Amino acid sequence: MFFNRFFTSFMPCCLVALCLTYIPAGGCRQFEQTENRAVITVGSRSVTSEDLKKDIEFISALSHIPAPKDKQVREQIVEQIINHYLILEYGRENGISITEYDIQSSLNNLKRDYTEESFQDALLRGYVDMEQWKSRLGEQMLVNKIVNSVMDNVPSPSYQVIKEYFESNIDQFKSPRMVEFRQIVTMTKEEAEDILKQLQSGGVMGNLASEYSIAPEAEKGGKVGWVALGDLDESMEKILFSLPAGKISPVTRTPYGYHIFEVLSVREKGIKDLPEVIREIESKLVNEKREEYFQNWIKELKTQMKIEINRDMLNQLEIY
Repeated sequence: MFFNRFFTSFMPCCLVALCLTYIPAGGCRQFEQTENRAVITVGSRSVTSEDLKKDIEFISALSHIPAPKDKQVREQIVEQIINHYLILEYGRENGISITEYDIQSSLNNLKRDYTEESFQDALLRGYVDMEQWKSRLGEQMLVNKIVNSVMDNVPSPSYQVIKEYFESNIDQFKSPRMVEFRQIVTMTKEEAEDILKQLQSGGVMGNLASEYSIAPEAEKGGKVGWVALGDLDESMEKILFSLPAGKISPVTRTPYGYHIFEVLSVREKGIKDLPEVIREIESKLVNEKREEYFQNWIKELKTQMKIEINRDMLNQLEIY
């Protein structure tokens, strides 16, 4: 979980596949080896059979793939590794780099969600020391920076294009009946009935929820937000979708405890308006364009850079 989070947290949408192609420190070498020991060569970079074996095993473990003895699976992984090298070579040729300060800042941000002990424990579970981790982080940040610099060429869709998509895919924007509500949840019926009496005497739902409710949203004054018909337990929906906005329910028992509901707003079933979904559509169209642009860019790099694969050595590679 920790390692998957590391890779996906830095990647743009068009590179989800490549987030598994990170090459461990030491897997990528300049021409320090003799030519006949290189299994893969991409531009000025080469990887030996020993290093490639570690690379494939690392990718397999990260993506929960058993030892890829299947030829097709292995070819797919090799293709990912080649793409990774292509991106790094493009960055080198175009002077794109990152600084130690950038790496350290990102590392510090990542560590904020962990104690020092839990962070070190996560590294140990992945058989990675801190220097290896920093190296991986730095290289993945560099890949992201290179790709983002290329993706700057992808334009945002115009309002007209967004509107046409909305009108052509109207069924995607159907909305079921929804309610926005607050709730107070208690363990006992007696406690809930006492709170209801306070509400009927002028008590404020949000304040009482913060003070008495055992539900997670208590810190937000009991506000759950919008839910659609079919999202909740039937015992909750039966009362929630029968209340008009502004009304407070009687004490209602559900599998989770004793509830008092207050419906804040009601949204009837229908088609969402374009302003409600414009950002959603824009994001979808941008992601699709970026993915298409990225794939075409990789294809172009493959025609521009030297790529060599020693098939005999690759076929003889044993992965455990």
